[in-house]
Amino acid sequence: MAAEPLEMIEQVAHVHELDQTSVWLDTIRLSTCNSCSMKSGCGQRLMNQATNCKRSRIELPLPHNLDLKVGDEVVLGVPQQAFIKASLLAFAMPLVVMVGFALMAQYWTLSEPLTVVSALLGLGAGLLGLRWYSQSERMMTTSQWQPVILRKENADDVQALYFTAP
Repeated sequence: MAAEPLEMIEQVAHVHELDQTSVWLDTIRLSTCNSCSMKSGCGQRLMNQATNCKRSRIELPLPHNLDLKVGDEVVLGVPQQAFIKASLLAFAMPLVVMVGFALMAQYWTLSEPLTVVSALLGLGAGLLGLRWYSQSERMMTTSQWQPVILRKENADDVQALYFTAP
């Protein structure tokens, strides 16, 4: 029985620089923000506007199966399962620890202000735990978070747009 292919989240990137072992890629972050229905409440869009950062540069190992040149467009992929796991870790873990601290404070029948302080301490503990986990050896040695170059984007596959003056 054949293994099921991984579902990937894809992003187009631009080859910025090459050497014998690495490729530096630029990804455009705001490519779909203006057309998204959630743009007014999106944290990613707010972060991009606050830092005035429209591109993100990443370094990846040079793939041996692709002939890349500076200026080429490639498609990057991140496994969907890894993306979901990272989202749950980043958002759910601190909140679960916060609720756990608040429930323990309620169980010990602490006053309401002490319960609030316990919840805030739990949130801080959850964030510190997330930071520790993200910097742990186990996290750093796994390649599940690393984007991979899936394919080279052919210029023939890109639809040309022509504009005329009014």
